[in-house]
Amino acid sequence: MSVYLSVAPPDGFTRWGEPEWDRWLREHPWEAAEHISSRGDWNVFLYQLRQVSQRGRKLIEPHLEALINERPLETQGADDVLEGLKLAREEMAKAAASVLLLHNNQFAAPDELNGMIEAARTRVQREPTCADVWDGMFENVLKVLESARQQKRGVYFGNV
Repeated sequence: MSVYLSVAPPDGFTRWGEPEWDRWLREHPWEAAEHISSRGDWNVFLYQLRQVSQRGRKLIEPHLEALINERPLETQGADDVLEGLKLAREEMAKAAASVLLLHNNQFAAPDELNGMIEAARTRVQREPTCADVWDGMFENVLKVLESARQQKRGVYFGNV
């Protein structure tokens, strides 16, 4: 299974009935969802982010249940997660990728994690940081969250 993320309609859309949806979709064609990753990688990313980044964790943790269970985030929640991810990326860019192995607690298969670290090493042509390992994930999620911020809207999980 994969995780997809897109900019959501305005806050409160989860309570809309058919007439509100019809009106919204006539005026705003649905935006394509961004493929984020496999569900397994998404969960490992969220786990490791919380283990390595204390500053980012503080902003993301209140929304963790929604992120793990792929539930919509309203505007403020999406903004919190955006800021938390930016902080986490900054903090993870200062930590060697080997830290991910230390904080793994068997959450991810060590062979897979070592493979991800090796792929990052090859891609960046140096010893990778934690942020290098998760660069693609950061890019994909931040792209959607930045778009949501510009439109003053939340985000929605799912492949629509």
